[in-house]
Order: sequence, then C-alpha cells, then structure tokens
Amino acid sequence: MVRVLLTIVILAAAALFALQQFGVISLDGSSEPAAPPVPTIFELVENRSVADLRDLVASDEEAGIDARDENGQTPLMRAAALGDRESTLLLVDAGADVNATDPAGWSALMHAARHSEDAEVVQLLLFAGADPTITGSEGETAAGLAVRNPRVGGTRLMDRLEQLSDSFNRDWPAGYVVPVEGATISSRSTHLPGAARAYRNGTHEGFDFYHGTVSVPIEFGTPIHAVASGVVIRADHDYVEMTMEEYNEVIATAQRSLSTPEELLDKLRGMQVWIEHPGGFVSRYAHLSAISEGVQVGARINQGDLIAATGNSGTLEAAQLTEDDPHPHVEIWYGNERYLGQGLDACEIYPLAAQVFGVAALPPFTESCPEI
Repeated sequence: MVRVLLTIVILAAAALFALQQFGVISLDGSSEPAAPPVPTIFELVENRSVADLRDLVASDEEAGIDARDENGQTPLMRAAALGDRESTLLLVDAGADVNATDPAGWSALMHAARHSEDAEVVQLLLFAGADPTITGSEGETAAGLAVRNPRVGGTRLMDRLEQLSDSFNRDWPAGYVVPVEGATISSRSTHLPGAARAYRNGTHEGFDFYHGTVSVPIEFGTPIHAVASGVVIRADHDYVEMTMEEYNEVIATAQRSLSTPEELLDKLRGMQVWIEHPGGFVSRYAHLSAISEGVQVGARINQGDLIAATGNSGTLEAAQLTEDDPHPHVEIWYGNERYLGQGLDACEIYPLAAQVFGVAALPPFTESCPEI
C-alpha cells in the first residue's frame, strides 16, 4: 500500500512539473501561465516573419538591428542571403548598416549577390548605398560573386556591379536610372547641380533634361519615370500655376535676398513629385505638367514606373501661359541635408552621376570635361 501511494505521489509531482514547464500552471502562486520566449531578431529573419519583425523593430530600440549571430553575421546579411526583399527593406529603413562586414569580409550586398534568388534584393541594397568595392578576405567582390549566381549574374545588374567595382562614394546610392527613357545627363554644365542662377540670386540643385542636350527629344508631355523604387512622399495634384504678378513678386523677393529663400525656390520648382528611396535618399521631380493618377502620398513606386509628364510649371514661360521651354528637372537628395553634386564642379559631378545613374547616362561629349 505504501509503495502504491509513493508511486502516485511521484507521478503527480512529475505531472505538476511538466505542466509548469509548459506554462499551463505556475508553482509560484501565480495563476497566469508563463509567457512564451520572445523570438530573437535572427529567428524572425530566418523564419521570414516579416510582420513580427516589423513589430519588433518598431517597438524596441534595442531590437539588435546590427547584432551578430554565432557566425558574426547581422540580420541584414541573413535577410539578404535568403533573398527576403521585405525583411531587407525593413532592416535598411530601420537604419541597419548596409556596409557592415562579417569575419570573412562579406557585406550584405556580397551575401545577396552570391545567394539571393531575388535580384531585386541586390538592387535594393545598391539603392541604399551599399558599397560594391568591398572585398572579402579571399579577394571576393560583389561582382565576382554575382557571376556565380545565375539569378543575379544573368540580369542587367551585372553590368552595374562591374562598373562600380573600382570606386564608390558611400555618401550616394547606385543602381538608379535617368528619368527619361534613353536620355543621358546634359552635356552642358549649366544644366547640372551647382550652376549659378543669377536671375533669382541662387544656385541650381538638380539635373535639367533639355531638348538637344540629352541625346533624346524632349517636349511638353514627355514621360517621366521613377529613377528608383520607393514611396511617394509628395505629389502636387492640386498645383495651381503662378500668375505673372505672383511670379514677378517671387523673383523680386529672391533678388533682394542673399540667396533664393527655400519657400520661394519651392514655388519656382512648380508642380512636383518626391519619392523616398531605401537608405534615406529622395528624388524630386519638378516643372511637371501632370502627375500620374496612382502617384499618391504613401504609394509604393517601382523603378521605371511612369510618374509624371514633362512641363514648365514654376517658370516664367508657364506664368506667361505658354508651353515653351519644357524640361524634366530632377534632384537627388539625402533627406533634406544635401543634394547630389552640391559643392562640386561639373568634372566632379559627371563621375558621381555615373555611379548613381550608370555609365550609359553620361553624355557622348561635354562642354567642359572632355575626359569623362
């Protein structure tokens, strides 16, 4: 009898222990079941749990965006290698270091180039400013690794990676395209960022695409395409053109200032679309005549999508109610801090433009830089 009772007690204790281990009951007096363990950021990435990863990143400043696993890799490296576009974008937008390297010297871009089955992950990292010149401990490069991955090596990204293999400015992205199909950057330095604009006492901040200078015809209504994928943060669908009186007042006020006040420069850009890209870069499209219906604030845009039509809004010609002098005007910014080409002369801008827009975007000749 004693043996039977002892057996029952042992079995009951074992059952209680098991129930406590599985969180069904608590032995510390609490009626609440034990909380399940919180998955680590690496577990969420490996399981492609994008929604949970988004919640973790949004709710926890100590989420471990640049943490290291047992192999010395970051969550971004793992997401890139897995070809998980959504997780890669989420981590980039959360501030992950796109140029961190693991013990083998591999960056997230290198992992994506070698292992990703989605070439757009490689493109996304280039959009975010990932450096293709980083070299692994055994001499590997993103371009060399992409050759071994048919999902990447068989795309047009291969040419861009090879173009970028020698030099790279980490302050700016790569993988963009020009906004007009088949066009090049203008051959005239006056159409580049940094050119003087004496009529308004200021400086040009973007790239102008005028007919006769960019290798393709430009006219009122010429389609304008997104230079890179991103999210629309401004779309002036309700734009109203300035009258001649308003335009003259803007110019008169600018000429009385040391330089064009930002709020007046914004008026002179006319109808605009702004798109935010991975890595905090922003493309601004100005002097538009129309904006595509689907281009609304918050809309996700893919590279090459039709976003607007060429016009002359914000200019003297528009205030005069003509369609004269139409031209796409595109600026590339890092947030609101600096614009592409700021502080550089034309001969320094062209090589940087080749990084951002590709070598094919360079004009066949230029006024001032015969060596480009």
